[in-house]
Amino acid sequence: MSVSNYAKALYAVAKEQNKIDLITGQFDIFKDMIKEEWISMMDSPMLSSDEKMAKIDALDFDASFLAFLKMLSSKHHMHYYLEIYNEWIHMSRKFQGIAHIHIYSAKSITKEQEATLRKVIQPRFPNQKLDFNITIDEHLLGGVKIVHQGQSLDRSIARELKELYTII
Repeated sequence: MSVSNYAKALYAVAKEQNKIDLITGQFDIFKDMIKEEWISMMDSPMLSSDEKMAKIDALDFDASFLAFLKMLSSKHHMHYYLEIYNEWIHMSRKFQGIAHIHIYSAKSITKEQEATLRKVIQPRFPNQKLDFNITIDEHLLGGVKIVHQGQSLDRSIARELKELYTII
């Protein structure tokens, strides 16, 4: 089963049970709290299936999310959890009407600049709430680079200079 299929299966169960927000929160907590050693242990043949299931049951999560983790562990695919998480976030944000926009800037963005960016970008995402993740990128000379689902709008000075160089 592919990473995308795992995320789709979890999404289908969560949607059917009206638990998308709950599972999203729990997946966030799981991702932040879990260590690589724990993931390796869950994929390892050295630990019995019963021991793995007991360790998963010890986590304080919803039964649906625990069942998902048990399934990953039983197939020795627990190490895919970050890739599955990324797929999950994409699907849950789409369902919740959230457009996740990553903005790279040469320097910190003021509240006024952020409000202007929202005003300019919002018409491209009707009926969606914008969620900005702003990163300071020292490699940019100035300007911004906006990324949404792998597509980018690069309005940085470095790109402008590169474009000018190719024209000359």
